[in-house]
Amino acid sequence: MRTRSWVAVLVLTGLSAGRPDAAEAIPYFARKYDVTCQTCHVSPPKLNAFGEAFRERGYRMPSGFEARRTVPFAIWASGRSDALHDENEVSDAVRAYMNKLEVISGGSAGVPWLSYFVEWRPVSLETRTRDGRVGLRDRSGRFEDIFLTAAADQLDVTAGQFRQINQVDVSLRLGLSEPLVLSASLQGSDAGLMRDADGRLSAADGRRLSLRGFSPAGRAPAVRVGWSEPIWNGWSWKTSATLPVPGEFSIPLTREARVEASNEIEIDPKGVFIESFVRRGLTSFGGHLFYDHADRFLAHAVTTGNQGFVHWTGITGLAKTGDVLRGRWSVEGEYVPSYFFGVGGRLEDRAGDGAEAAFVPYVNAHFPGTKYTLRFTAEHRFQEGRNATLFEFATIF
Repeated sequence: MRTRSWVAVLVLTGLSAGRPDAAEAIPYFARKYDVTCQTCHVSPPKLNAFGEAFRERGYRMPSGFEARRTVPFAIWASGRSDALHDENEVSDAVRAYMNKLEVISGGSAGVPWLSYFVEWRPVSLETRTRDGRVGLRDRSGRFEDIFLTAAADQLDVTAGQFRQINQVDVSLRLGLSEPLVLSASLQGSDAGLMRDADGRLSAADGRRLSLRGFSPAGRAPAVRVGWSEPIWNGWSWKTSATLPVPGEFSIPLTREARVEASNEIEIDPKGVFIESFVRRGLTSFGGHLFYDHADRFLAHAVTTGNQGFVHWTGITGLAKTGDVLRGRWSVEGEYVPSYFFGVGGRLEDRAGDGAEAAFVPYVNAHFPGTKYTLRFTAEHRFQEGRNATLFEFATIF
């Protein structure tokens, strides 16, 4: 079932930004609390331990920080240049396009136990290959995140649209691409969708099928119930159960976006997502499980940590679609010797995808990191038949 949910989106947005106290309790945080980006970030956008704790408190500072009235949102704008290489190493480049204009807001939603977070993209473009040619896909007007979280003691309930995984937030990465092990989707059911004589879906039904897919890093309308418990010597245990449904909240702003980023929701859960991990600072150990039925599930073990300037993430697991059970893994390391500069690399592989393991090195630099910053990132994917070179220049203010 497809329903138009403009009213739900607008009501949720209103709850996010329309509360009388909102100007006192929403970002942007550096302006609001008169701090710099360095307070919460190892190097933007990667969070340090203080920033992780700030996010988990619902974007509230601990006592001792005085809140000031300020503009209750931030802007993240970026431009990209991409070069994709085929199996013959022939490059097909898309140069100098604005890929993202994002409005970000978050904080208290008017009462101490309720917080919100919103990321809306009035400009959202990305490269894609269709019929052997590289072009741009326009999804302008979609929400990355839009959710409310109610918290009481150790219990919290989140409702809206958000990434399913909580232990690792891939949107706060130094590189440009997400780990494949978290972003690769388990295909959903095509029940109720119509195919033509050649077996092809219409554009609208193709979009519905894609929204029925599941990946841990994918965003979807969902409800999550979580529990946090301090256990020993600074370690805390966090566990949650999430019920995602197919859909995407959006206010499409272009003709193409009305198809590629249409406002959709189906009240038919994709499955259940269970996550549990222990964390102290930036070190964590845990895992997650998504289960729909015996022929559609995935399970991953995850660890993160740091020692001095070195940070790492390791993920391994398996996924089943139909009769096929396949393994997958990813190991990522980053060296951030300065707040203004960092380098990293990721090795990853997904069995059965027809490709060898990939190596993805990247470099990230920014300046000045006060109450705004300018950021440059370069990344290359080394993988036979799937090589790619990506550059991005961004400003966040």
